[in-house]
Amino acid sequence: MQNLDQIIDRLVPTLAKLEDGRKLYLSRRSRYLVLLFGPLALLLLVAFTSDSKIPWFIGAGIWFVIGIILYQVRAASLASTYIRHYKRTVVPALLNTIDPGLQYDANSGIPSSTFVGTELFKKSPDRYKTEDFIHGNYGKTYLQLAEIDAEERRTRTDSDGKTETYYVNIFDGLLLIADFHKHFHGRTFVFPDKSERSFGGVARFFQKMGGRRHTTLIRLEDPEFENAFAVYATDEVEARYILSTAMLRRILDMRKRFGEDVRLGFKESCLFLAVPHSAPFLEPKTSVPATDPDQVRGMLVELRFFLDTIEELDLNTRIWSKV
Repeated sequence: MQNLDQIIDRLVPTLAKLEDGRKLYLSRRSRYLVLLFGPLALLLLVAFTSDSKIPWFIGAGIWFVIGIILYQVRAASLASTYIRHYKRTVVPALLNTIDPGLQYDANSGIPSSTFVGTELFKKSPDRYKTEDFIHGNYGKTYLQLAEIDAEERRTRTDSDGKTETYYVNIFDGLLLIADFHKHFHGRTFVFPDKSERSFGGVARFFQKMGGRRHTTLIRLEDPEFENAFAVYATDEVEARYILSTAMLRRILDMRKRFGEDVRLGFKESCLFLAVPHSAPFLEPKTSVPATDPDQVRGMLVELRFFLDTIEELDLNTRIWSKV
């Protein structure tokens, strides 16, 4: 397996070609921004100084719409093309440094039916987007990882009786599905528990209302874990078997890396892990040259930040048999 420096050296010729695309985007962006805002500023200036303001404001609005369309078609599309080609070139090579068994597909992801089936979120999405699909074997563990943006559609009515449709976020981040090498008889879920910290003992009432179907709230003996998470399970004995003392400490350590809103599920022989992550995943910056090796190294760090969860939760250690 090649090390990172060898990978970067091999990528240099391809990255140099991609750099031409990045420079073309920056040139087009400057040109069309001037084309958009130059006439727009002039139209607004005339509108504010003219006696007949409305026609000029209408003209400014029309030009703004036309300018935005031109910018999207002629400039912004170049940025999308550059980012897409960069990722297809760099990410597979970086995955090879982590484990040759991992594959990448920029345009694929985890289906919405699988997302809903994790039961990590109560709402089913009305609008769903997924990309940056990583799958394959990492050590002894088969995994799937993808970026997901799931939203729920809602409506509201104003004081005039007009109905408006809008969307609220269900989840924006990364979903990891990993083989746990054990057939679970039940379902166990670990959710962030903000009520415990906010309301103390009163929170138990609210916690019991927050589980999934046929689950009950499980109280564990680790005070730090209890303060951070609420555990729901269909089989308390199995839940305690999965959430051993060592596993509780690993999950708490992982929470320090990913933040307090991580969610975990154990069902159907798999671990499901949802990590909120609103920043773009594995995307090069158009402000940075394509040939910049530090950007490539930064993407490798980002990949390892999530994939190392397999090691962090010790999933490559086969302490159970799949029976």
